[in-house]
Order: sequence, then C-alpha cells, then structure tokens
Amino acid sequence: MDVLSHYNSPVVEFPATQPLEKQYALVDNCTGTDPPPPNRDTATGTQEKLDMATQTEQLLKISSKDVEYDERALAKWLRQICPIVERELMNPTPLMEDLTMSQCRLEEELQVFTYQKLAMGGAENSQGLAIWLSVHTNNAPVLVATTVAPHDDWCEHVDQQLKLFVPQRMSHGNYVFFKEAKTLPLKSCLQSLCTNPFNKNMFAGSTMDGELFVWLYEQARGSGGDGNVDIRQLHSLSSAQGAAVALDWPRENLLMACYANGSVRRWDLTKQMSLDWEYSLPASVTSEPTAMVALGLDDFVLGTNDGGIYRCWGTGRQIQLLALRQHRFMVSTLIRTEMEGNPFVLSCDLSGQAFFHDLRLTDEDMAQVIVQIPLPFKNVIACSRDGNIIYCPASDGALEYYRVSDGAQAHVKGALRGKGSIIRSSDNGCWLITGLYGDEFQIFYVER
Repeated sequence: MDVLSHYNSPVVEFPATQPLEKQYALVDNCTGTDPPPPNRDTATGTQEKLDMATQTEQLLKISSKDVEYDERALAKWLRQICPIVERELMNPTPLMEDLTMSQCRLEEELQVFTYQKLAMGGAENSQGLAIWLSVHTNNAPVLVATTVAPHDDWCEHVDQQLKLFVPQRMSHGNYVFFKEAKTLPLKSCLQSLCTNPFNKNMFAGSTMDGELFVWLYEQARGSGGDGNVDIRQLHSLSSAQGAAVALDWPRENLLMACYANGSVRRWDLTKQMSLDWEYSLPASVTSEPTAMVALGLDDFVLGTNDGGIYRCWGTGRQIQLLALRQHRFMVSTLIRTEMEGNPFVLSCDLSGQAFFHDLRLTDEDMAQVIVQIPLPFKNVIACSRDGNIIYCPASDGALEYYRVSDGAQAHVKGALRGKGSIIRSSDNGCWLITGLYGDEFQIFYVER
C-alpha cells in the first residue's frame, strides 16, 4: 500500500496589469446626461437606389424624343474614330516580350554604326548645320557643314566658315574617309541650308543678316585626285525680310525662301536671281513659320511656332490654305517621304511628336494623321526613303531609330558630349550626320 505524503506545490501567480490601489468611477449607462439621437425614419433614407446588375447609380430614363444631337457632328466623329479603332484592333499593343524580340530583329535587319567624327576646328558653338550633296565615291556623298554661334538678335560673328568634306577611298578595305577639302569664309552665321534635289551639286543658304547665297560644288574632270574641288558662288542677294527660316527647291532653277513674318518668296535663278512670286500668310494665321517643304511649283507645306501645319496650294496668286493636324509645340521638322508609293509629309515638334500627313486627302474632316509616334525629348528627326524608319539624335553622340510598322526601336551608343540639334540623312539612306557636340559632328553608316 502506497503511503500518501504531503507535498507543497509552488504558487503560480498572474499579477494584475493595473495597480490595485487605483479607483475607477462607475457610470450608470441608464442615466446618461447626453441628449438622445434624433429619430430617423429608415424608410426614407437619403442614399440613392443602386442598380445591382451594373453596380452604378440608377438614373432616370429619358425619352429619346427629348434628346437633341447633331447628326453631322456624330457622322464626322464616327469617320474619325472608326479607322483608329480598326487599326487598334488589327494591330494590338504587343507584349513586352514581343517588343524585345522586335528590337532584336530591328538591330539585326538594319544595322547602324558610328562611322567618323568631324572636328570643325573652331570655338565651341551651340548648333550646327549640315547637308549632303551628290555621291562622290563608294556610295558616299559630299558633305557641307558649318557651325552656328548663339544669337539673341543680330549676328556679329564675321569669322564663320562653311566647310566641304569629300569622301576618299582608304588604302585598306572597302572604306572611305571624309576629308576636309575646302573652306569658305562667311560674313555671318547661317540660319538655313538646303540641297537642290534636282541638281545635288547645287545648294543654297541664308545668313542671319538676311543674305541669300547659291553655291555650286565643282570637281575637276580627269584629275584623278580628290584635291581639285571648289565651291563656286552662283548668286547672292540681300533681303530686308531678314534671315530665311527655311529653304527648298520646287524646280532646279527656282528657290523658295520662307521668313518669320509669314512671307514666302520664290526666286528665279535662270539668268539673274530675280523675284518670281511672293505669298503672305493670311491674318488669321498669327504664328511665325519655322519650317517649310515644297511639294510642287505652287504647292508647299508650312510649320509654325505654335504647332500649326498648313498646306498651301493653288495657281498664281490664288493660294488656298488648309490646316492639317496641329502639334502641341513648335514644328521643328518637315520631310517629304513616301509610304507604299503614296506621297506623305512627316512633321515633328519640339516634344518629339511625329505625324504622317496623307497628301492625297484634301478634306479637313478626314483623318490626316496616319501614324503618331511618341519620341520623348527628341526635337529633330530624319527618316528612311519609305518612311518606315525614323532616326533621332540622342545625347552624347548616340542615335535612336524606330520602325513605324511594328514600333520596334534600337539604340546606337555615342562617345561625345552634348545633345545633337540637327540630323540629316543622305538621299540614298546610307549616311546620317548629327551634331553639334561641342565642336564635332558625328557620322553614322546604315548597312542595308
């Protein structure tokens, strides 16, 4: 038999969290002094009845007889929105993986390389101008370039130069090297430069002090070398209109100049440089022109500093004006191009917004913007001959290019300092030049 023994177990204590000495005042809930809440009839609540099927507020049904609408405005809106919706349905936004694959395919199919840096050999100016002339050797064209100093109003830079760079064959490989062959002194900085598309050895420029010049690039025949080249001045004329903001050639012997006051002048260069025709924008257009491109003898497109795009055409002095799709900021670029064999004008503003304008359409109600491409902070562009590739100068001598058909983009690294303010593509699409980066231009080669 087991004997039971006495055992004192330890005391387990749970101390109180509040001191025992603290006294609490007891309040009788039944005898509160607060006034009772006002009586509220729940049957007349202020919340509106919700339609449980659509989870939206139920609205009063209005008879169609009480609604007034403009059938013409509705038809106009439908004509504008239906093609856009159809394009979105046919070309949905690709996934991120698809964009990466498209970028890789673009870099493989269209390879762009940094080719050569061109030093201007002078003081560092803020901007530059450059144009391509006729092809010289190895599918490489002659290049004309100049620098532009900062300007507040009047130009006092009398030591400016226009330089001619001629491509020369290198002794090894199938390469060329752009060598400075001629330097032409200028009385002041140039505002604009333009190559004659009908005779690519001829080009024109407008200086800040209002002078127009027409030059001809010449090469000695049968010399066998690249050193016998020259730039011959064909015409010069002083104008009280000031500097021409844009130049273009509707014919081989006709030069169009656009001025900031809204005036467009056409000069006949057959014998002497003489005024052939003049047009001024109507008073309804209060903004200043910033870009121009000629489409024909009496057909041209203007861009303005408030983003306006205007097509002007007619016969003689009877000019019609049609406002195209407007940009948000100043128009910096206008380019003639073709898409699937049809004529288009590509425009770009300072924010990098790009529009393709279909020149076959003359109805203001029709949608004239075929493609709108976001190019943030790219203020100037160039494009391929078919309009499917858009090139943009990036910071530090780099280059970005985009394919319109699928939205793919690619990047070429640069090794310069600064942000390029101009870009020009050669007529054959194989060469690009951007600048100005300090005192240098950057040439790119496009391998096809």
